[in-house]
Amino acid sequence: MASILLALYILLVRGSVFFVPVDMIPQGAGPFSIWIYDWIGYSGQLPAIVAMLLLLIQGFYLNYLVMEHRLATEVSLFPGVFYVLVSSLLPSFHYLSPVLMGNTFFLIVAGEVFATYKKNNTADRIFNIGFWSGVGFLFYPSFLLLLLFGFTGLNILRAFKISERLMALTGLFVPVFLVGAWGFWNDWYPAYTQLLVSSFEWLSYVASAPARVYRDLGMMSVLVLVVLFSHRSYMLKQNIEVQRKINILYWGLLIFTLSLLFQSHIQLDHLMVLAAPVGLLLSLNFVRMPGRMAEVLHLLLLVIALALQFQPMIFPNT
Repeated sequence: MASILLALYILLVRGSVFFVPVDMIPQGAGPFSIWIYDWIGYSGQLPAIVAMLLLLIQGFYLNYLVMEHRLATEVSLFPGVFYVLVSSLLPSFHYLSPVLMGNTFFLIVAGEVFATYKKNNTADRIFNIGFWSGVGFLFYPSFLLLLLFGFTGLNILRAFKISERLMALTGLFVPVFLVGAWGFWNDWYPAYTQLLVSSFEWLSYVASAPARVYRDLGMMSVLVLVVLFSHRSYMLKQNIEVQRKINILYWGLLIFTLSLLFQSHIQLDHLMVLAAPVGLLLSLNFVRMPGRMAEVLHLLLLVIALALQFQPMIFPNT
């Protein structure tokens, strides 16, 4: 029943892609994203369906993380629902973007970091932090910051050990090296290295309509501010473990904001790098709210999302 409900919700908030074309072209994609685009493309019905299925998997995994680590006071579907809503809030998010694919690895790395708390035998988890950071990097270069996110989480949950950092660095090296070796064997190693090097550029942005930029930045900024000012309420009546894990998510917000500085060819869909921590933390607000207020605010966000999506059909000349 939960899977059906979440799938229907995704269809509701993303169904506009079948009626309103998305005018976004992937920028800054890593080699794995490019391979997927070569296989199924980035626009049209098939990529849109793949994006919805990917969101469904991510939403379920996020719900699992929240329940497994008891981040919320109540068990609910809110974390997955609000992650889906934030990831679908803006029309710029409505295609199979490299950022959407990379967000999968933010969730995986967060899960691996959380699982190291008060555990002795964690070599596999720490190696996986680096490994999945490397895979995320090969989808979208900004997800190289997952390694910094992982290190920060380990510093919060565990005593510092240089050996653990070396394990994570080894994990990061493995997928990058293996893909490079495959490229060398198939005579596209120079293109591979050139792609990775060109993925980083200081303050590199793709031009967009100013009104659209201000609108999208404004809406994401409001959600981030709500989350920032809610920090104290998240900590109330929580044990030390949960408080530390919530703080890790705040560090994730800060770290991925830094990607605005060095990722090349940034466009509005880049804002989705914040969707996972913002969606999860925002859901905690709604879990604590009175039922009537939570319903009204959720409906307001949903109406805003749908209005933005169908604006080209309702007001074609704006």
